[in-house]
Amino acid sequence: MTADAQPISNPQARRVSQAPLVVLGEIRTCLLPHTTTLDGQATEDFLSLVPGARVRRRERPGPLAFSPPRAVGVDCYLARGTTDAARIVGTVASTAIVVGGRLAQLSSHTTVVRAPQKRRRAWSHYVGRVGTTEVIGPLPDRAIAERELIAGYLGASGATMLDLASICARKLDELRKSALLDRKPPLLAPITRLRWTARMGGSLGTTVSFRLADEVTRTVHITVRRVEDLPDALRFCEDLAVHDWLLTVIDAKVRAADGFGGGYGRQIEVLAPVLEHLAHLWMPGGHTPPSMRPLWRDLQSEAGFSKQWVTRVEQLERRIAVATYYAARGELSDDDR
Repeated sequence: MTADAQPISNPQARRVSQAPLVVLGEIRTCLLPHTTTLDGQATEDFLSLVPGARVRRRERPGPLAFSPPRAVGVDCYLARGTTDAARIVGTVASTAIVVGGRLAQLSSHTTVVRAPQKRRRAWSHYVGRVGTTEVIGPLPDRAIAERELIAGYLGASGATMLDLASICARKLDELRKSALLDRKPPLLAPITRLRWTARMGGSLGTTVSFRLADEVTRTVHITVRRVEDLPDALRFCEDLAVHDWLLTVIDAKVRAADGFGGGYGRQIEVLAPVLEHLAHLWMPGGHTPPSMRPLWRDLQSEAGFSKQWVTRVEQLERRIAVATYYAARGELSDDDR
């Protein structure tokens, strides 16, 4: 179960007293339902969810803004493998993000640690440690516990289990219903979901694995060397989610245009908004901390993120040029009339 708790200014700035076992997170990414790009002031107004708390912004290499993080209290279970579960109590930290004045993200995560005691403590203890949950009860040795908790988070479901998906979806829905948005997006696009986990102990340095679970769901696992790198892993995942969303949208629009066959006017309507409103947002690693940038090199060489993007953009440009040529000549199909 969950309960809203009081937010603080920056949960990443607080250190937990116990060594983290794992960090578990979920990120939802979508197009802002608004006609125009939000400028700096409009973005601050949109993300000012907590009176008196500061919206964090940067303008280079592109506009990026973070809402003050909010805490959601949880007292539930986290599966250990497939047959057992551990009780966890604490908070999930949720932050709203606006990228380039066009995209919205809702990022929720919690750092799981061993509880220093064997019983649940008063809520005041947990509320003061935003984004941290404590495992109450026995656990196996550290390496086994890490593997079990990660497998349980990715594989388990149920009313009593940790449900970052529901927390993230609810907070994003609240964000998208803001009165500051006119609900008239320049194109239709899906909401993507990135589930991620991170742990310490990588003998080979920082590593990442990335998997497409279905059309809109991705799974990422990161191993870092130092506890200080865990907040950077969160920022990497948020940046990765943006670029995966962009690839997902451009692929979907190309497939949609294919369905119109020779309907050149319809093809232009589908493809042109991608170039106009989204193409400039592609800058993988631009908002990733230096400690995590090598992970982008791994993804570029193995998953070919930028190669896919460049190929798709070139394809869009050619198809728009051809469609514009035939449309200008008046050679419209029945679909365009």
